[in-house]
Amino acid sequence: METESRSWVLKRNCALTPRQLLGAFLLVGASTTVVSLAWAWSGAWVVIPFMLLEWVALTLAFLVYSRHATDHETVTLESDLVRVEVVRGSQHDWHELPREWLRCQIDETKKGLVRLVSQKREVAVGQFVSQIGRERFVKEFKAALSG
Repeated sequence: METESRSWVLKRNCALTPRQLLGAFLLVGASTTVVSLAWAWSGAWVVIPFMLLEWVALTLAFLVYSRHATDHETVTLESDLVRVEVVRGSQHDWHELPREWLRCQIDETKKGLVRLVSQKREVAVGQFVSQIGRERFVKEFKAALSG
């Protein structure tokens, strides 16, 4: 009997969309630029290098945030195996575990991550969600695994 697959996506809860974040960075940068140029116009030219340094720092912060805003883990339970996709920045890792002997538990020694163990293979998931989210995932996953 063929069972349908079920998936869970474990990802960060980002408060701002990339467009909102870009708008916030531009607003901060533009306001400090206006203030800096006003001071430079009145003769305090020393503020210009600090304004440029702030733009560099804002740009770096935006790039770092953007690179990891879409980090996630996808766990897919299929009829005969469990597929785990882990995305961190530009790195994509795939794992396949046989479903037959699969165990799922929260590992207190690894910061409370969820361990998926089958035979000699092990994958830890849940690094992008809270402890409550991990516990909910384990409960739902075990129910789907036994069902």
